[in-house]
Amino acid sequence: MQARDVLLVTRVDPGAGVVPGDPDRLEQALQNLAANALRHTPDGGTIVLTAEPATAGVRITVRDTGPGIAAEHLPLIFDRFYKADASRKAAGGSGLGLSIVKEIVERHGGSISARNEQGAVFEILLPSPDRDESPPK
Repeated sequence: MQARDVLLVTRVDPGAGVVPGDPDRLEQALQNLAANALRHTPDGGTIVLTAEPATAGVRITVRDTGPGIAAEHLPLIFDRFYKADASRKAAGGSGLGLSIVKEIVERHGGSISARNEQGAVFEILLPSPDRDESPPK
């Protein structure tokens, strides 16, 4: 990050609470998303990681200032072995990273989504026992 002058901004809202689960697997999921963000953020760009309270849980967001994800690829990026970019096939990688993130998040009772908003935005929603509200439908 330093060599490429990429800024990492982190913000954990004090009300985010605690998420029960396997800390190693949750860390793996976040590291995968952060590594993807770094891979697709241009030199001098920014990656923002946030955690904040959400209905019945915690929202964790990873956003970058890269080119985003082509609209036709968004519905497929969490599929096993899917590679949205032909250049990534040449660079290696199995196409499993985001499917593994999705599996980890879902095994913790959560969900993950992706969208474009001046770069790629990945949003994880995880349940938290200190929130009594029902999740939105």
